[in-house]
Amino acid sequence: MNTAATIAAPPPRHLWTEAEIQALPDDGYNHEIVDGELVMSPKNNWQHGDICARLLSALHAHVRMHRLGAVFDSSTGFWMVNRNCRAPDISFVARERLRGLDRRTPAFIQGAPDLAVEVLSPDLTRRELDARLRDFFASGTLLAWAIDPDREHVEVCHSPARRRLVPANGTLDGEDVLPGFTFNVADLFTEWDW
Repeated sequence: MNTAATIAAPPPRHLWTEAEIQALPDDGYNHEIVDGELVMSPKNNWQHGDICARLLSALHAHVRMHRLGAVFDSSTGFWMVNRNCRAPDISFVARERLRGLDRRTPAFIQGAPDLAVEVLSPDLTRRELDARLRDFFASGTLLAWAIDPDREHVEVCHSPARRRLVPANGTLDGEDVLPGFTFNVADLFTEWDW
C-alpha cells in the first residue's frame, strides 16, 4: 500500500465556446474568459467612454482613409493563444489579417489585435494590466497603449517589458502599425467645449 500523500489533480479547465460566450446575457457587464474562468467587469463610466470615443473616432477615420484595416470597440472578442478571450477597449487589425474573415459569419478573431488600447479604470490593477499585455503580445499584438485618465498619460508598450510613458503634452504615434497616425495625448483629456 502506498503511504505517500495523494495529490489531487486540479479539475480540467472549462474550454468556453464562442456560442457560450455569445449566449451570455446583456446584463450590464463586460465578459471575458481568463484562465478558463468567466470574468465579468461592470460597464465603465462616462469619462472612460468619452476617451474611447475620441480615440476610436480618430483611429477609424485614419484607418478608413488609408485602407489599413479595421478598428473595433470593446464588444469585439479576440481568442488569445492560451484560449483566453480578451476584448480591449479599442483594437485595430491590419487589412492583411482581415482578408480571410467572412463578415457574414459572426466569430471572434483568432489572435490578438495588431494594436490593443486599454483605458485604465480604478478597479484595474497593475497585475491585471500586465496579464492582459502578456496575453496580447504572446498572441500577436505589435503595439499597445494603456491610457491613464487619472495621471493623464499613456503608456506605450512594444512588449510586456518594453514600455515608455507619453505625457499629456506628448503625441501618440501609430509607428509601423498605423503609418501616419498621430494623436495629441492632451486631446484625450480636454474638457468639452460645446
